[in-house]
Amino acid sequence: MSRLLWDEVSALWNGEVFACGTRLCCKTAYAGLMLNLSRGGGSAEEPPARDLRFWRRLKEELEALDRKAREVLHHSFPAEKIAALPLTELALDQGESYGAFALGYDAGDTQAGRLYLFVAFDEAFHPAGEPICEVC
Repeated sequence: MSRLLWDEVSALWNGEVFACGTRLCCKTAYAGLMLNLSRGGGSAEEPPARDLRFWRRLKEELEALDRKAREVLHHSFPAEKIAALPLTELALDQGESYGAFALGYDAGDTQAGRLYLFVAFDEAFHPAGEPICEVC
């Protein structure tokens, strides 16, 4: 199967493509909130080398992947209210620092800036054992 163009990914997810800084994003609805599908690197037209099968599976399994990611976060931060965190980003990265992809959660403002917690997944859709913390 051939890779999908970013506009095709947007159509599959019923989203809207837009530039966000150095990343290309697709905003779509998920669980009553807006979810950004984002990617870095590569051309502005194509997402990382992913075919239709990958994108369909990701869309179909998103709810289960969200639960798995929250389990990782709960294990790492047992005192936090992980269930209340909104899933705000599905990130794909050409540099693979997020594995095949990562789910990102907005943990709110801190003294250092806005905190986001990411859980990376591998090509087999298994979550990494440790979350990635980013402050913006």
